[in-house]
Amino acid sequence: MRKKILFTSIVFCLIYMESSFSQCVSIELSAKWEKGFDIFRKDSSVCFPLLSITYRNNSNVNLYFPKVSYSRYGYPMLYKGTLIQYPIEEYLQPNYLKRAKFHGNYSNTKYKVLIGGNPLFLKGWVIENDTMKSGVEYEIDMINNDLADIYEYIYRNDWNFNTDSIDWTKFYFSETDVTSSGILNEVKDKFVFLKAGEVYTDTYNLIGFQVIKGCFTFCIEPNILKEYVNTAPIWDTNQSKYIEIKAPLPIQVGEYELYSGKFSSNIITIDFNER
Repeated sequence: MRKKILFTSIVFCLIYMESSFSQCVSIELSAKWEKGFDIFRKDSSVCFPLLSITYRNNSNVNLYFPKVSYSRYGYPMLYKGTLIQYPIEEYLQPNYLKRAKFHGNYSNTKYKVLIGGNPLFLKGWVIENDTMKSGVEYEIDMINNDLADIYEYIYRNDWNFNTDSIDWTKFYFSETDVTSSGILNEVKDKFVFLKAGEVYTDTYNLIGFQVIKGCFTFCIEPNILKEYVNTAPIWDTNQSKYIEIKAPLPIQVGEYELYSGKFSSNIITIDFNER
């Protein structure tokens, strides 16, 4: 058995004008294979891919901006739909190993993996069938639940969940998070800080995708580098609904200037189907 990577990496620069100078940021995707342990059999080794997201500051100005993706110690975060596939006892006493093994087989199916897409505190990935039309509202595909369950099991199995001080349930930024002091001290890991010409890379373990099989095209959502983030919504009595609050990011944080707008990127397709 062998795995095939269909790899396309085309990096180009889009110039974005801001005041009296031009700035250029690229966010590139790449992959490599690594040897490790089978997630269900620690006595068995497997080869699995790692996805790298590389941020490049191609300008002569120090820049900062929100990351397009966050992770749990190198594992991607996946949005989930409802848990209708589980009986009530699974809500009360979840069996994470059972959930991880209770996944579908997505062989010979093509999907898009959308990275980024919102200015929230926790940025997860969304997997869509490649036949899905853009701009159409839909329920989150079951494949998202399967992957989320697999990575939840890995995380809880590999890390001491009970002593983890990170709040993985926090959905929105707080007002104090988006001050200059908050960004530099409280939520620094949610942002990229690049001096002129610098490069920074985050890496994500894709073993969950290998387990469920299928063909996945990874891409970064356009227009993700915004000049604001979302804080908790408030109730609007006039409209009778919650309104999301857009909290502007500081123009200057330390020696770094806020970057928003266009960036160059690429896509990468990884085929996990058996050959």
